[in-house]
Amino acid sequence: MKLLFLFFILCINVFPQGFICAVGGGGEDYNSWSDAPYSWIVEKSDSGKILILSYDDATNWIPDYFKSLGAGEAKNFKIASRAAADLQSTYDELITAKAVFLKGGDQYKYIEYWKGTKTEEAINLIFKNGGVIAGTSAGLAVLGDLDFSAKNGSAVSEASLLNPFYSRIQLEDDFLDFVPDVIFDSHFIERGRFGRLIAMIFNAHFNLGKDVIGVGVDDRTAICIDNDGIGTVLGSGAAAIFYKDDKTSFVNDPSGYIINNLKCDQLTAGWQFDFNKREVSYIPPSAKEKINDEFKYPLTDLIVLGSSNIQTQVNVNLPSIIEQIAPENIVIFSHQNYAGKLVPVENYLNENHVSFQTIFLNSSIINDADAAGKIEKADCFFFAGDSIILFSLLNDQQSILSEKFLSKINSKTPAVLFGSSARTAGENYVDVNSDVYGSYRGKMKINPGINLFPELFLQEEIFEDSDLDENKVSAVLYGMMRMRKNFGVYINRSNLLRFNSEDKTITGSGNLPFIIVDARNTTYVDSSVFRAGGSVGPRQISAMNNLRYSISNNPDAVFSLIEGSFVNVSSVEETFVPAENYLNQNYPNPFNSQTNISFRLANASYTVIKIFDALGREVYTLLNDYLPAGNHLIKFDSSGKSLTSGTYFYRLYTDDFSAAGKMIYLK
Repeated sequence: MKLLFLFFILCINVFPQGFICAVGGGGEDYNSWSDAPYSWIVEKSDSGKILILSYDDATNWIPDYFKSLGAGEAKNFKIASRAAADLQSTYDELITAKAVFLKGGDQYKYIEYWKGTKTEEAINLIFKNGGVIAGTSAGLAVLGDLDFSAKNGSAVSEASLLNPFYSRIQLEDDFLDFVPDVIFDSHFIERGRFGRLIAMIFNAHFNLGKDVIGVGVDDRTAICIDNDGIGTVLGSGAAAIFYKDDKTSFVNDPSGYIINNLKCDQLTAGWQFDFNKREVSYIPPSAKEKINDEFKYPLTDLIVLGSSNIQTQVNVNLPSIIEQIAPENIVIFSHQNYAGKLVPVENYLNENHVSFQTIFLNSSIINDADAAGKIEKADCFFFAGDSIILFSLLNDQQSILSEKFLSKINSKTPAVLFGSSARTAGENYVDVNSDVYGSYRGKMKINPGINLFPELFLQEEIFEDSDLDENKVSAVLYGMMRMRKNFGVYINRSNLLRFNSEDKTITGSGNLPFIIVDARNTTYVDSSVFRAGGSVGPRQISAMNNLRYSISNNPDAVFSLIEGSFVNVSSVEETFVPAENYLNQNYPNPFNSQTNISFRLANASYTVIKIFDALGREVYTLLNDYLPAGNHLIKFDSSGKSLTSGTYFYRLYTDDFSAAGKMIYLK
C-alpha cells in the first residue's frame, strides 16, 4: 500500500504546478486564430492580472486584446537590463500577476538580461503557484527545459543538417525550465525549421546526454499545456512533436551521422499530447482513420536529381549516371518551351557517343506511332522540364504512348528525373504554388504523376528559397495525408538519389543529407480547417501520428524500404571527436551567388580561408578566426564582390594543415 501511495505521489509530481502556452509567432487578431489560445491563458489565470513582458517598448495592442477576452487587468512591463531585472520592485510587481506573457524578439536577450535575477525568480514563483507562463516566438523559445539560445545568431535547417554541432546551435539548459525534457521552436513550417529542430535533438543527445522532446509550433498556432502535462493544439497550423523512442537510433562517427526512425506526431487543432507519457492522448472526431494498404515499391530503378539546373547536372552528376547505367539509347521526355535548356545534356550525350531521342510531350502526340517506336527502343528515360503536368500524359493508360511507356517501365527500364520533374515520380504530386502564401491560403493542388514509385511524395530544392519554405515543407505531408500515401522525401539541389527496385533500397550523395518521412505506422490523419483572408481553401497543414524521420549524411548509408531504416550501420551509438582535418567540396557547385564551404578540425586552431582566382591571385579572405575542434560551415556570398564567371579556388589554412578546393562561379 505504501509503495502504491509513493508511486501516486511520484506520478502527480512529474509535471510542475503551473500552465504553459507556447505560441509559434504570427500576428494576433480579434475573431481569428489567436482567440482560442489567448482565451485559454485568460481562463487558466482566473481572469486575473496579466503582465506582457519584453525588453523593448510596446504598444497597448496585446494588453487591450487580453482585456477584450476577459482579463481583469493586462499591461506591458519592460525589463531591459540585468539591473532592472534584479530590482526588488520588479520582483514585487511580477508576483502580483496570475499570468505573464513573453513577447517575441531575441530570446538571448531574455537569457542575458533575466537569467539568475529576481525576474527569473518571480516568474518561477508564479508558475509554482499555479499561474500561467506564455510566450510567442522568442518568448516561446525560453519556455522549455532546454532552450535554443540564439547566442551566436539564428540557425537555419540547411546548416544545422550539414553539421548538427555547428557553432550556432547553442543550447541553454539553466533558464526557467518549465516543461521537463522539452525544447520549443517557433515559426516552424513557415521558416522550414524541422531540419534545425531535429539537429538540436541530435546535438542534445550527444553533447548533453538528454533525449529531449522537440516541439515545433507553426506561426498562428499554439500548444497549451495544462498542469497535468497534457498539451492541446490550438490555432491555424500544427505542432510537430519529435522524440526518440525504442525504435530510434542515433549514430555519429567520422563517416557522417545517421538518424534512424525519429518519431514525430504532427498535430493540428484539437489534438492532445501527454508530455509525461510521451504519447498522443486525444484524437479529435475531425481525424480520419488511415488504412495502411500493401506498400507499393518502385516499379523500376530511379535516379533523382535535386536541381533543375541542367548545366550543373552535366558538370557534376551526368558522367557518373552514364557510367552506371551505360545506356545505348536514351529517350528524353520534355516539352517544347524547354528545348533550349536541354542543349547541355544533348551536347554531352553527342560528345560521348550516346544515342538519344527527344520527345516533346503534348496532348497531340500521345497516340503518335513514331514516338511510341522511339520509346520501344529506349533502354533509359530522362525527364527534364518545368511544365511537369505534361509528364502525367505517360500515365494515361488509354494512349499508345502511355501503353508503350508503362510496358517499358514494367520491364525495368530505368528513369532519371531532373529537378522539378522528380516530383512526378509518384502516383501524385503537389503543385508547389509560386505564391509565397500558397499553402497558407489553400492554393496548392494535387496533380497526377507518372507513378514510377506509387507511394512517393517528393520535394526537391528544399531550403533553397526561404519565401517558399512553408509551401515546400507542407507539400510532402499534405500530399501523403490527402492521398493516404506512406512515403515522403525531401532533397536539396546537391542531392542525387538512387532508388533500387530490385533491392528496394535508397542510396544518395550530396553535401546535404536527404530526409525521409515514413508514414507506414500512421493510424490517423487530420488537417487544418483555418481559412485566412484571401484564401481559396483551408491552410494546407496536416496532422499525422506515428511518423518516422530518417536522415543521414553518411555517403555509405543504405536505406531499406523493406526495413524502413538505414541498415548498414552500427547499432551502437557513438560520440565522435574529429581524428583528422578535412576540407569538403563546396556546394552547390557550380554556384550562382552563394555556396557553402564545410570543413573539419581535429584540434582547436587559428583558421584562415582565402579565395583565389584561376591565376592564383587572392580575391577575398573568407575566414580569419580561432575555431574549436569539430565540424564547421562557412557561407561564401559573391554578391557585391565584382567577380566574373569562371573557376576559383578556396584554400584552408590552420596551424598544422592546409588544403584547397576548386569551385565554379556562374554569374
